[in-house]
Amino acid sequence: MLQKFITNFYKSIEVLDPDRIYVENMRSVLNTNTRIAKIVCNLAVRKGYFKKFYAIQCRNESCGRVIESFESLEGIPSEISCYICKDDGAELSTFKKEDLIIVPYYKYIEGTYQVA
Repeated sequence: MLQKFITNFYKSIEVLDPDRIYVENMRSVLNTNTRIAKIVCNLAVRKGYFKKFYAIQCRNESCGRVIESFESLEGIPSEISCYICKDDGAELSTFKKEDLIIVPYYKYIEGTYQVA
């Protein structure tokens, strides 16, 4: 049973994008709840395995794309534009910081993992 769990765990990890690991991805891989997945991700940041970023999603329901990413919340400008929506002529393409959809994600830092 343990062998099956380990095999499934490694298969799940292989499909993760190491440049964009979202809490939901980690929750699914670990087969746990969101709270535990956040703890694991934040622990990986403290240990130096992950770096935390913030993705800004377009607020337009027809778009929803990631507009830009930042390394800190403080680095997010007071206004940000979705150039896809702007080019498509959407009525709303510039958003104030307080209205943004901000989604934290993590990036694996290459070479930090070693098998003990």
